[in-house]
Amino acid sequence: MARAGCDVLVGWCVSEGTPLANETELLAWAVLRASNRTQAKGTTIRLVVPRAPEVAHDLDIEIAEERLLDVEEWLVERGYLVPADIGLVWGTYTLTPAGLDWLRDGMPQPLEAPQRITEHAAPSQPPTGGTEPSAVSGRLSWWRRMFGG
Repeated sequence: MARAGCDVLVGWCVSEGTPLANETELLAWAVLRASNRTQAKGTTIRLVVPRAPEVAHDLDIEIAEERLLDVEEWLVERGYLVPADIGLVWGTYTLTPAGLDWLRDGMPQPLEAPQRITEHAAPSQPPTGGTEPSAVSGRLSWWRRMFGG
């Protein structure tokens, strides 16, 4: 879901359009936190389905199905989720103790990727007039609401 030319969900930082080096990690943490709050409730015993509607509702954003699959894979590869093979259509998992510890450690810090200088790059200028300030304000408030920054 694009928001005024800058989308965290596809790799763009909401502040100034800079790509984030750890964008998947940030989204994975938010999805794991929402899954824990809405489904696991702080235990490794309950099942979680990161693609369930209540998780997306808790996040208050739309995430493409492919993006959620990437996030689930990222969480499984790092040992924060373990697949629960119970024959459901959606991916069903349990949180691991490592996943709960990762949540307790707090959200990872956003890391800006190095900017590449290209021939076509325009110099950075503060927004002027039009609707740009409100768009920037909306993106920042979403980012702060989502990640507390």
